[in-house]
Amino acid sequence: MNRSSPLRGLAPKSAKVAAAALCLAILTAPAATFAANAPGATVGAIRWDAWVGDLPTGAGGHVGLEVERNLGLNQFHDRVPFYGVETGTDSVNVRQLTQVQMDADIAYAKRAGLNYWAFCYFPDNDGMSTARNLYQSSTQRENLNYTYVVSMSSVPAATLASEFSLGHFQKVLNGRPLLYVMINSGDTTADMATYVAGVRSAAATVGAANPYIVLLSPYAATASSYATAAGADAISTYADGAINGVAYSTLISQNASTWNTFKNTGKKVVPSVTTGWDNRPRSLYPQSWWGGASAPANAWVQKATPAEIGTNLQNAVNWVQTNQTTADANTVLMYAWNEFDEGGWMTPTLQSGTDRVDAVSEVLKYSSTSNWPGQTAHGAFDGDPNTNWQAGPGTSYAGQWLEVDFGRDAIFSQATISEYGTRTTGYRIEYLNGSTWKTAYTGTGIGASSTVTFPAVTGRKARIYFTSGTDTAIIYAMALNATPVNATNLGLNRSYASSTNWDATQTADKAFDGDPNTNWQGRGATVANTWLEADFGVRKAFNTVTMTEFGDRTGGYRIEYWTGTAWATAYTGTTIGTSSTVTFPTVIGSKVRLYFTAGSLAPIIYEMTVSLN
Repeated sequence: MNRSSPLRGLAPKSAKVAAAALCLAILTAPAATFAANAPGATVGAIRWDAWVGDLPTGAGGHVGLEVERNLGLNQFHDRVPFYGVETGTDSVNVRQLTQVQMDADIAYAKRAGLNYWAFCYFPDNDGMSTARNLYQSSTQRENLNYTYVVSMSSVPAATLASEFSLGHFQKVLNGRPLLYVMINSGDTTADMATYVAGVRSAAATVGAANPYIVLLSPYAATASSYATAAGADAISTYADGAINGVAYSTLISQNASTWNTFKNTGKKVVPSVTTGWDNRPRSLYPQSWWGGASAPANAWVQKATPAEIGTNLQNAVNWVQTNQTTADANTVLMYAWNEFDEGGWMTPTLQSGTDRVDAVSEVLKYSSTSNWPGQTAHGAFDGDPNTNWQAGPGTSYAGQWLEVDFGRDAIFSQATISEYGTRTTGYRIEYLNGSTWKTAYTGTGIGASSTVTFPAVTGRKARIYFTSGTDTAIIYAMALNATPVNATNLGLNRSYASSTNWDATQTADKAFDGDPNTNWQGRGATVANTWLEADFGVRKAFNTVTMTEFGDRTGGYRIEYWTGTAWATAYTGTTIGTSSTVTFPTVIGSKVRLYFTAGSLAPIIYEMTVSLN
C-alpha cells in the first residue's frame, strides 16, 4: 500500500526491531471445544496491486515501472510471480493486466483456501485499480470474496457503502460488511471518528448492514486510542517487520506477541499473519510513494519456508479459536498476496511454483463443526491410521460434520471411511455444488472400514454429515476418490429450452428423451443464433456430446456450458450429420446448449446426449 515513509512514519517498537514497520510444531489445542477453520476463522489476504507496468498511477507517476525496477536484480527473481517474465539477468517484466492472468490468480487463491482478498483501494482512474476491476469482471470469482484496505483519503464513504450489500463483499458476524482502515501518519483521532461515522451513516442510507470496521496500526496503543475515539469495532496491523536478516521463526514469535499485545488493550482483534518481510529491493532506489526515500538496507528477515508460513497461519487460526470473545469476527488477515518487492507474498512464482499456496491450503482445507482438544479435522485426512478427528466433548452426534475443501471443483464417486468402534448409525456424504450442500450418499453404519460408491458428483467441498450415533464421532480416516464413470446421459430427465420450436410437437425435450423417433426442430429464416438447451439443475462435469440430425443441415455450431454467470465454449464444430460424437477437456456447468452458427434450413436434432467419460 502507498505509505507515508519506508517505516510508515512510525517509531520503532524496540531496540531489537528498530526498523520494524507496518505494512514445525502447531500450537497445542486448549482443553475446550472450538470450531475449526470453517465455520470458524475465515482467512483473507492483502493485495497491493502495483504490477501495472507503464500505466499512470497517482499524480502522474508510474509505480508499476518502479516496482519492476526494484525486482530487477537477479537475487530477487525468486519473487517474480507466475505472470512475470525475466527479461534479462537483472531485469524483469511483472504486469498483471489481462483477464486470463486474473482468472488464474483467483484460481490459485481458491486453491489456497482463502475466503477473501483485501484490496488496497485506489480510484478507478489510477492504474493500481486494474487488478480490482479485473477481479470484479471475472466469471471465476465465485467463492472468493473481497473487501478493502482504505485510508481516509482514498475512497469516499458513499462509494464504499454502495458495495457493502454485494453478495461477494466479505461479511462477518451474520452479515456485517468487513472493512480495514489504515491509521496513517498525520491522521487525527477526530478525523478518524468523523470518517468512521461517515461510513456507518452511508451504509445506513443505502440500507446496508452496519460495517465491522478494523483499524490498522503497528502499535497496540495507537490502534486502541483511535478505535476508542472513532468507535471502530476492532484493531489489527498491516504487517510485522524485523531487521538484520533474523530467522523467520523470530517473525512467527513476533506475530503471536502482537496478537496478545493488541488483545491486552481490551479491544477486539483480527490477528495478522506476515508471510515475509524483506525491503532490500526498495533500499536500492528512491520510492516515489515515500517522497523519494528508500527503505533501510537492514529491514529484512530470512525468507520463510512454505512450512513455516503454514505454521504461522495455523497459530493464528488456533489463536482465533482460543480467543473467541476477542476475535469475534472469526477472521485472520494475511500479509500479503502480492507485496513482492516488500517481501510478503503467496502468489505462485516462476521459481517456486505453488509451494506457498499449497502450504496455506494444508492448513485451511480441513474443518469440522467441533473437535476434541488436539484431535482436529486434519487427523482424518493425513493418511496416518494412528491419528484421528473426534467431535468436541458434550456435542450432539446429529449435526456434526467433517469437511475437506479441494480448493477447486473436483469430481468424486467413492468414499472410504474408518471409525472407532461402531458409533455411527446414520450419516450422509455431501458435496458443495455452487453454494448449496447436496447429498451424494446416505448410509447407516461405518465400523472399522466402509467404502461406498455413488454416481459421480462435482463440488469444491465434500463432507460427512452425521445424523445419528452414540457417544461422540471418531474418524480415523476419510478418503474421497474418483472411480471409473459410465457414460450416463446427463441430459435425461432435465429441464429444456430452445430459441424457437417448429411446432408444439417438435420441442426441445424431444432431443433429450432417448427416443430416436422424436426430434426438436427450430424455426426461422436464419440458422445462426438458434440454440437448444438442457438445464441440469446443479453443476455437472462433462466432456462428451453425441448428436444426430436430419440430413446435413448444420454448417457450424458450438457446444457451450453455463458457468453460473456466463456461457463459455467447450467445443466448436462444423457438421453433424447422421451421428457425431465430440470430446473435449472436462468442463463444469449447470446447463449445456448446442448453439448453431451456420447451416441451411431450420436445424432438426433427433438426439443429443451429454456424458462424462
